[in-house]
Parts: sequence; C-alpha cells; structure tokens
Amino acid sequence: MLRNSCGIAALFLGRSKFRLQCLKTEIAPLTYAALATTTQNAQAEDPPVDEKYGLNHTDVSTVIQSGIEGGSSAKAYQAIQVLTEWVEVKKVDFKNDIEKHENFGSLLTLLERESQLTNPTIVLNGLKNLHKLGLSDDAYVIQCAENHLLWNVRKVSIPVLLSILRFQVQHQKTELQQKVFKETVDTVQRRWVEIKGSREIQSIYSLHESFSMDFLGRLDDRTIELAEEMSYAELCGIFCALGTVKRRATPVLRALAFHMAKQEDKLPPKQLSNILFAMHSLSFPDQVLLEKIGKDLVPQVSSITRPPIIGAILFCMGQMRWRQQSLLEVISEWVENNADACRINDLVSLVLTLACVAYTPTNVESLFPKIVSKLDNSSIARETVWLDVVWSLALLGRATNDHVSSVLHPSFVSKTRSVAQHLRMGIKLKLLNINAVARFLMPSYDGPYLETADFKDVIITQSRNELLLSKHVQSMLHNFLPPPKYIQENIQTPLGVFVDCELAVDQKGKPIPIQDYSDNFGEKKSVKPLPEGATKMTMFVWDYKDYTIGSQELTGVNQLAVQLMEKIGYKIVQVPYFEYNMRGKTIKNIQYLENKIKAVAGVL
Repeated sequence: MLRNSCGIAALFLGRSKFRLQCLKTEIAPLTYAALATTTQNAQAEDPPVDEKYGLNHTDVSTVIQSGIEGGSSAKAYQAIQVLTEWVEVKKVDFKNDIEKHENFGSLLTLLERESQLTNPTIVLNGLKNLHKLGLSDDAYVIQCAENHLLWNVRKVSIPVLLSILRFQVQHQKTELQQKVFKETVDTVQRRWVEIKGSREIQSIYSLHESFSMDFLGRLDDRTIELAEEMSYAELCGIFCALGTVKRRATPVLRALAFHMAKQEDKLPPKQLSNILFAMHSLSFPDQVLLEKIGKDLVPQVSSITRPPIIGAILFCMGQMRWRQQSLLEVISEWVENNADACRINDLVSLVLTLACVAYTPTNVESLFPKIVSKLDNSSIARETVWLDVVWSLALLGRATNDHVSSVLHPSFVSKTRSVAQHLRMGIKLKLLNINAVARFLMPSYDGPYLETADFKDVIITQSRNELLLSKHVQSMLHNFLPPPKYIQENIQTPLGVFVDCELAVDQKGKPIPIQDYSDNFGEKKSVKPLPEGATKMTMFVWDYKDYTIGSQELTGVNQLAVQLMEKIGYKIVQVPYFEYNMRGKTIKNIQYLENKIKAVAGVL
C-alpha cells in the first residue's frame, strides 16, 4: 500500500499508507491568524493623529509644549501618542526631531513625576509608545512606568491585567521587567475565578506557556463551564486560539466542538476556514463539527471574493483528508469561474486536495483544462512542488505524457538529489509511483523511465498503530499460511507501494507456495508459471488514516496502490480496520481472513 507522510506539497496525506517524508514548499495557505485579521479597507479613514487627541498641532515643538502645559500626565501621554504615530508614518525622525529637542526631557520628567497618579491603562499605553519611539529598556521614565504597573497589578481588572501580561511577555530584558511579568502571571493565577469572558480565555491560552499546569487545568474547567453560554463567534475564537498555540486540551476541544455544532446561526467563510485550520493544527477533525461547517460553507462559497480563502479551505480539507463532496463541487465550480483571479498556490491546492481525497468533480472536463494550462514547470519554479503537482495529476488520471516525462527525465531526477536529506526518501517514492503509472497505466507513454536499481534504498515505514494492526493480521494468517513458503510479508515494491502480504491460491482456494510464483511485482520472471486457475493476491491492511474523513473511501494514493496491483495481475484482499477486531477471538479472526481470501478467489 502507499504509505505517505506529507505536508501540503506532499499531498496533505498525514500518516497514510504511502509514507513519504514531509516536503517543505513555497505553497502555503493563509494561516487562520492572517484570515482572522479584520479588514480595514471598509472602515472610515481615521482623522489625523493630532486631531484624534484634541491636539491641533503641526510640528514637534507645539506637541511637546502642549503635553507639558498644565502638568497633566494624561496630556503628556497624549503628546507621546501623537509623536509616536508621527514617527511610525515617518512624518518625523525620533533621533533628530524628538530626542534632541530641548523640551523633550521636560516632557519625560513630567511623566516620571506624575506616573504614580495616572490610570494604569494610560500608563500601559504610554509605556508601549515609549518603546515604539525607541527609548531604551533602562530609561528612567520607562522604569517609573513599569514600577507603577508593578504596584497596581493586584488592583486592576482582569482585562487590564491581561493587557499588561501581553505586553510584558515581549519585554523581559531587565530585572524590573521580569519582576512585573512574574507578578502579573502570579496575580492572574490567583484570580482565576474572575475569568469570565471569551477574550480573556483566548488571551490566556495564547500565553499558555507562561502559566502552571494546575492553573491551565482550572482554566480548562472554566472554559468548559462557560462554553454553553458563549456565542458561535466566541467559541470559534477560543478554538482558534488553541489551534494557534497547538494546545490539544481534548476535553475543552470536545466541549467547544459540541457547542459550535449545535449553533443554528452561520459564521462567514473566513471564520469557518479559521476553524478548519485549527482542527488541522490540533489533529482534531471532529466529524459532527465538520458536518456543520460543510453545511454552512456550501451555500456561501459563491459569495467568496478572495481566492486565498478558497485556497485555505482546500488546504485544510486536504490536510485532514476531508471528503465533503458538496463542498468540493461548489469550490471546483468557483475555481473554474474565477481561474484567472486565483494564485498558483490556490490552483495547486485544488489539484493536491482532489488527489488526496480521490474525488473527481462533475465539471472536471471544463475545469482541468483551465487550471492545468496555468500549472507548468515555468510557473512553478521549485522542483519539489512541480513533482507534487505531477504526482497528484497521476493519482487523478490526468497526467499527460509531457507531465510525466518532465519529472522522469534524468536531468530532473538529478536535481532532486540536491534537496535536504530528510526530503529525499519522499521524493524517491513519488518518482517510483509516477514511473509505475507510466509503465502500467499509460500505454501511449513513450518518454524516459527511471532506473529502479538506483532506488533500492527506498524504505516505506509504518506508524506504531499500523504496525500493531498489520502484525496482528499477519500472526493470524500464520495459522493457515506459514511464512515464508506460503506468504511473503512487508514487501517494499519497486512501484513505491508497500504490500502487507503476498500469497497465492489454487482454483479451489487452497494456498500454494508463493515463492515459486512471485515475479517481484513485474520486475522479474517467476520461477514457475502460475498453475491454471490459480490466483496471486496482495493483502492490504488499512488503518484509520488510510481512509478519507466523512466516508469510507480510501485516500488517493491508496486507491492508486490497488489500481497498480490489479493492473499487474494481482487480486486484492483488503482488511479495513473497521472490520477487523484485534480484541476478537483468535478463531473468529482466522475465519474472517480465510473467508476474505476465498471470496476474492471466487470460491466462497
């Protein structure tokens, strides 16, 4: 079977049977953090920064003087805010126009003197601006502001406390800064019963590494308790926050998924794609929530105007092996209608995802000419990405002779040898798959083939769960098919396909010695010709990750494995994890396997 562990450029296959090394490529989706950013273009344009603060000034001198007049720290901080934003938009230069100004020192002195009488929120915002201006961490005005926060962390509200924490986690260079940070963390942990809002929970989860495990356990319980009262958007925010930091708190995720799936309202596509990305990041593809997301997304796809959102959804579907046919149909239609607006990344994501979940949309005949014409080795510069595209097209049965010859040509193969060591095994397996497709599934192909002797070092590994299931099945087979005479096991084929077992039976379904009739899967001649009416078989033991989510369909690479084996003359015995019970009685498992073999041989 095909065993693969790949990233987006390696077909999003997780730990499926075709186990390749993860290929790092330039193709990447929008992160859900980026997707979650509020669009600013639709908002009214902000007024000039000085007008926002009631300071109608045109030069640095008047701003500084206005901040000093009256001796008010609030006015002084407003002046600092104006100067900071002027520096950020490059209206003035801090070193030349502000720091050297004769009255700037007086403005800082006012802040140093009056900080203790100022609202902590104003001090925190002022501290942020002072850092943005470029003042050093050991500047006295900054130390005064930090001391003020330190003295007030036990008095401020939880939202303000978390604002201090978010700021201080990035500023821990001095002993005082570290002290402020530690005291803030300790105060949050002592006051955990005051945590009630979803934004507060998101903030804490985003900084989870700063807190103790006991506190996080209490926060998890608090989140589960409050989840029932939260809105869909609030649940989504916490779920995505956990995804951002990859904190897989399973009870919390289950509670959030349960309450999100119950919601009657709908979130916009951007937020739904955020949830999908978090599910992928957390390896938490909750099927009930996926059904809800699919149901809500399908009618909204036509209203999406940004191709990156489509690309992000496709990426997540491929990563999770989520085969939601209605959603794939409307997305395929959207891409066909908007192909010119799509980035190359988005088109690649579509091809790779369709191949991963082995789905052919109904508009395939009009869709693929549009997108494949935009995908070639000139528009995709990296060899590893182009290899993924050709491999995916081969899985879908859409690869042309030109596609295949472009990656099997010796010049291309030689380029792949220079990639990082940890990627080479995956590349070799893909090349073997494409070579097998060219040999056995493309009769008109007349281009170059691989020298398979150069690929003898390819080893397809199995995960722990796959090994347990496969070894258990093999141990049951040994009761009536003793190895190595009657069964060969764990075969690394020259097709880039891993076979759990190879065996042969006569016309009555009785085993015959496979050693005499094996041809190494088309690579050599067998010692003896197969007796009349006899059958050679390959057995595939399919684990959970060999199937798509949302159906009992094998992933694309595993379907290719079956197709290749059938093409070279084998009959296929499939043992899916949901039929075979490792905890069942030995006699029942033996009978199950015997009946499987007889059914394939046609004698049951």
